[in-house]
Amino acid sequence: LVLQPNFRGLGGYGKAFADMGRRRWGDLMQDDVEDCVAHLVAARRADPKRLATFAASYGGYAALMGAVKTPKLYKAVVSIAGDADLLETLAFSRREDGSDSPAYAYWRTTIGDPRADEDMLVRASPARRADEIIAPVLLIHGSEDSIVDPRQSRLMAKALKSAGKSCELLELKGEGHRSWSDATWKSVLTKVTDFIGQEI
Repeated sequence: LVLQPNFRGLGGYGKAFADMGRRRWGDLMQDDVEDCVAHLVAARRADPKRLATFAASYGGYAALMGAVKTPKLYKAVVSIAGDADLLETLAFSRREDGSDSPAYAYWRTTIGDPRADEDMLVRASPARRADEIIAPVLLIHGSEDSIVDPRQSRLMAKALKSAGKSCELLELKGEGHRSWSDATWKSVLTKVTDFIGQEI
């Protein structure tokens, strides 16, 4: 069974719905995902002992944050090109796009301000809370990703290993954030299904 929730902040549902997710990374946006999982478990459509979380980009972040907020819920965690440290995410945009750029302004509005919201951003950063994670983690990231810095997955892997947690990092040489070839996707999905199958 595959659950793909439409959590608040998602695009395609109007501005008001998107605005409900502003500065709610790891907070209300994450609660929406776990509420959906709880609904399926309560309806006996999902086995609470055999749950895995797997997603890409923001979803990759949500997979990691789910492992932090509800550490006993998931038995396997897979993050593809996910953010792991939101302060580093903002710093990356500032370096790449410029401190006065529309892109950096967008991320400050969407994620939070690195000065005014520092405590919130630390709490919402899985790499800074790696010691709270229980489930094994698989990280996958394209080495040429210009949207989510590949360093994010490296930081997460380092934090998990330093905390004595089970983690594997697969870096895809020459790949970006999206538009992967069919061959790459086949290889990635084979890796992911094998990993999840071993854990649940």
